[in-house]
Amino acid sequence: MSQIISTIHPDGLRPERVSASRIALPMGLILTLAIGLALSVFSIGCAGPAGTGPGLIHRVAAGENLYRISLRYGVDPKQVARINGVRDVTELKIGQRLFIPGVRRKMNTAQRGLANRRPNARTDSEKARRLAQNVARAQTSLRFAWPVRGRLSSRFGMRKGRPHEGIDVAASRGTPIHAAESGRVIHSGRLSGYGKVVIVKHAGAYRTVYAHASKLLVRKGAFVERGQTIALVGSTGRSTGPHVHFEIRRSETPHNPLAFLPRPD
Repeated sequence: MSQIISTIHPDGLRPERVSASRIALPMGLILTLAIGLALSVFSIGCAGPAGTGPGLIHRVAAGENLYRISLRYGVDPKQVARINGVRDVTELKIGQRLFIPGVRRKMNTAQRGLANRRPNARTDSEKARRLAQNVARAQTSLRFAWPVRGRLSSRFGMRKGRPHEGIDVAASRGTPIHAAESGRVIHSGRLSGYGKVVIVKHAGAYRTVYAHASKLLVRKGAFVERGQTIALVGSTGRSTGPHVHFEIRRSETPHNPLAFLPRPD
């Protein structure tokens, strides 16, 4: 079975030969350049409330994001972002004022609890895992979830003398791939050895990468919620079997996803 799920993944040292006339670039560099280009489209910055007409002012609380706030009020998050001049929905600040169009009543305590809702990660005795999770939560209130149900087939770190910048989860072709946290899609398409890949930007300069998909279900610029299906498992790009290559990056630096994820069931 290990032969079926064994994969050859993009890494930061191994060049990919594209053609005799093109210079091969390290895969880690290719991904970093792609993320940088995508982020240049979504410049960071938020304007104050600029809405007119019926509506109300919502003050952002800890743990809230624009997608969940809009969902609880029953309004389009893109409309809220446009009216408030929000260019990057992952950079909302606690206490920031948002104009919610067409709404006359504020959320009650129960509704606010839903907007703040995050499943609790399992208690983990490993200090490294707890530390990474606590750092992410303290800075951004993020709660990363497993992107797919399957078997961990390759870990983060050095592999055959080369860095493996994520983890591999083997699963059947066509298995749903879920967003590990809410955020905005900054890339959805093919990316060299990663094959069909989705990259999602989250709060706190975090990005998640979902590679080798058979089908992509979201477009660049879309808002995605934690647990939303964004792609289907495949074996595109540099791969020899159906699986998901999953990465968590902060400021383009890859981190061990297992340090952020709850223990699998």
